[in-house]
Amino acid sequence: MADKYLKQRHKQESIDIVIADFDGVLFHISNVGGDKTKVRVSISLKFYKDLQEHGADELLKREYGPLLTQAEDGSYNVSVQVDLENIPENWEDIVKRVGLLKRNCFASVFEKYFDFQERGEEGHKRAVINYRNDESL
Repeated sequence: MADKYLKQRHKQESIDIVIADFDGVLFHISNVGGDKTKVRVSISLKFYKDLQEHGADELLKREYGPLLTQAEDGSYNVSVQVDLENIPENWEDIVKRVGLLKRNCFASVFEKYFDFQERGEEGHKRAVINYRNDESL
């Protein structure tokens, strides 16, 4: 049913929404350059540089591949873009992955240290993520 609906031509609507979660993370869902067929989802994490030290950029490239695009100007760290004129067969997987953007930004830290533990490696530098102004992971 959903496949049939997605394949039909519908009037595209413009979108420009900013959403904040309880952790001070901002999401921006918008059209790219006014093109209603391109939807960009961007995320702003105050602590993204901490995550980059643990491989966040590489993990996001692996997870999002060609959906990953230049980060939106402003305070955004990561952006993914979906082309509504070229909806792939695995669109449900793409929707799920886009919905996991924040989780996937964090995943690199956990993957890295779980791998260390699995291999029995000790003595690695501790990961410190300054998650909130008064809280670190």
